[in-house]
Amino acid sequence: GTNYEGGWVSENQQLQQPVDLIIAADVICKPSDSVSVSKTIYDILRPGGEAILVSADAKHRFGVDIFEKECIKTGLVVNSVDVTDLCEGKLLPSSQDSDDPCGVRQTSGFIDGMSLTMFRVLKPLQ
Repeated sequence: GTNYEGGWVSENQQLQQPVDLIIAADVICKPSDSVSVSKTIYDILRPGGEAILVSADAKHRFGVDIFEKECIKTGLVVNSVDVTDLCEGKLLPSSQDSDDPCGVRQTSGFIDGMSLTMFRVLKPLQ
């Protein structure tokens, strides 16, 4: 990321305004994705903006383990939380035989025993 003020060029080569919020899930599947996603977040966010990403653990999505480091290298601030710590632990089923009150098993790509991380990524004010 090199565009501190934010903004990006769309598919039709039009300059787009920076945004305050990015919401994404399952965008990291290999280590190079962590590099490109962190730079893209930096370039798209307005200073003071935030990105919220959810991703499976590195056992299931390679490169997730370096995402936080790549964000920091890019100049972003990152907080991460294990999704199982949210909603009193009821968001994710704990085992194949447990209840699934939020329907996570119906989500494409979810595997019992998978852990998910939510990243809150902030672009600091200068």
